[in-house]
Amino acid sequence: MHVIGTAGHVDHGKSTLVHALTGIDPDRLREEKEREMTIDLGFAWLNLGEEEVGVIDVPGHRDFIENMLAGVGGIDLALFVVAADEGVMPQTKEHLAILDLLAINRGIIALTKIDLVDDPEWLELVSLEVSEAVRGTILANAPIVPVSARTGSGLSLLKQALIECLTSVQPRPDLGRPRLWIDRVFTLAGFGTIVTGTLMDGSFRVGDSVAIKPGNLNARIRGLQTHKQKRDIAHPGTRVAINLTGIDRDEIYRGQTVTKPGMLRESKILDIQYRHLPDAETSLKHNTAVKVYIGSAEVNAHARIIGQEEVKAGEAGPIQLALESPTVAVRGDRLILRRPSPGATLGGGQILDPNPGRRHRRFKADVLARFATLEKGSPDELLFQTLSRLGPTDVDSLLQKAGLQDEAGHAALQHLLDSGQVVVLDKFVLTASTRQYLQDQALDALTHYHRDNPLKAGIERESLRSKLQLLSAPFTALIQSLTNDGLIVELGALLRLPDHFIRFSPEQERAIADLMDIFSRQGVNSPSVKECRDFVGDALYFALVDSGKLKPLNSEVVYSVGTYTELITRLEQYLLDKGSVTAAEVRDLLGTSRKYAIALLEHLDELRITRRVGDRREFHPGRF
Repeated sequence: MHVIGTAGHVDHGKSTLVHALTGIDPDRLREEKEREMTIDLGFAWLNLGEEEVGVIDVPGHRDFIENMLAGVGGIDLALFVVAADEGVMPQTKEHLAILDLLAINRGIIALTKIDLVDDPEWLELVSLEVSEAVRGTILANAPIVPVSARTGSGLSLLKQALIECLTSVQPRPDLGRPRLWIDRVFTLAGFGTIVTGTLMDGSFRVGDSVAIKPGNLNARIRGLQTHKQKRDIAHPGTRVAINLTGIDRDEIYRGQTVTKPGMLRESKILDIQYRHLPDAETSLKHNTAVKVYIGSAEVNAHARIIGQEEVKAGEAGPIQLALESPTVAVRGDRLILRRPSPGATLGGGQILDPNPGRRHRRFKADVLARFATLEKGSPDELLFQTLSRLGPTDVDSLLQKAGLQDEAGHAALQHLLDSGQVVVLDKFVLTASTRQYLQDQALDALTHYHRDNPLKAGIERESLRSKLQLLSAPFTALIQSLTNDGLIVELGALLRLPDHFIRFSPEQERAIADLMDIFSRQGVNSPSVKECRDFVGDALYFALVDSGKLKPLNSEVVYSVGTYTELITRLEQYLLDKGSVTAAEVRDLLGTSRKYAIALLEHLDELRITRRVGDRREFHPGRF
């Protein structure tokens, strides 16, 4: 699953567009409806192709930029909105700068309110202005789609553009360390405390014990929902509502993180690689007071410049953030720095070390060397990150894509294998967390399939492969591994859970008994496939076929398994005695019509028991 986030100037139609796309009004607060302006984060969802996609709607007014930052960090794709009647405005530029700093590197530009523009030349001028504004940013190559939420013009094209863009966005990896930045907290009568956010880096299950940090609070997951649908398990990249027990609503706030106990540490110092905005009014000087926005958290801090006195506009460099209150972060997370007053976005960066342990001496050579090493990353980290992105892959491809085809690359891979962070599936390697994620996905898909199709023996292999989005070779390796572990059972082209069997209700059992009585009475002249399906219904008919109680020979002729076995045995004995058989002889031998005789003989040909020679059948040469 993916998450889309809006961005753009106030009153440019972000919420109205979300409403038009999803049918859900993201403005949930009374004040928002009264002022006709988004103040806090709004949430919706829609189906794009075969995927249900979450949508986060953010406020555009500069007074609520903090709320915008609380929602934009966890998105996969930006829906960047510019009103056709106004063009690029101040918050357009600031939101664009934030997307750039957070490296939200997929986006669509929606040119809204085109119904208010009568002059085609004006629309073209605004499009050119937008193209100029995004030049040199991550949205430089983003398509511009003119739309009107009021008339519906362009909405289908926008949806298609979103589908095409999302196909190139890799699913978020499961690194085995689930964490959810809380962006909303509320209570519901009969349920208690509920928090929402975008889940990253791991999965949560109903019943899991969790920790809420900062604060070292403990709770248990009572329930999970995605887009108001109950889930037993939530995977990375999904918008999740978590019903928590053992904790009061007043103990939780936006900006905290839900994770597994003992998994993540609180941070009060962050080492980051920082980039100052080119149009910043002043340089970032040592010990400047700043506001840090990471995930959904907002923390006051002081910026300690490493190796120089200041970071000038448009430049980058290492800095250390001394936080006034703790937060929870991991290496690679991106953050935004803003001036507290008057509020303005200064720049952003990427965390190199979330727990450096102490304040650095700013100009020491070993400190500067450490930052240089952290920025590049160790061979182990590069391999692991590459493999997390690629999924199951062969060793040569992994080393090539990571740029580590030397001894250091092989040594790093061996270290990851020895430590259990990477595992082997046949000729493929993948991270242990990806292996667990694929296993969970496969078992979850089978569980839901059996629940929705209780009368089917199992899911088709190709259908499960499509759900897991795996190529044939790694999928085959995964299924073999799960089969060896006793977690799934193979039934030819079907797959099932070990404890799944087709079970019939008393009413169905009576219908089956009546049908079998007909088969018994009619013998070789059995009821047709159509008659059977009409008698018990399609679902029950195919369940009887899957469970081996019925044996269809073609689209018309079907037998009970007992009659089928008897007829095949008689025909084989006749062939042994006579050496060959014709359709007329089968008709006379079994006392049936030509339709049934032909169906039986063609079935014997398919089984390679016989082969056709003229108008006769003989034993197939490979039979003995």
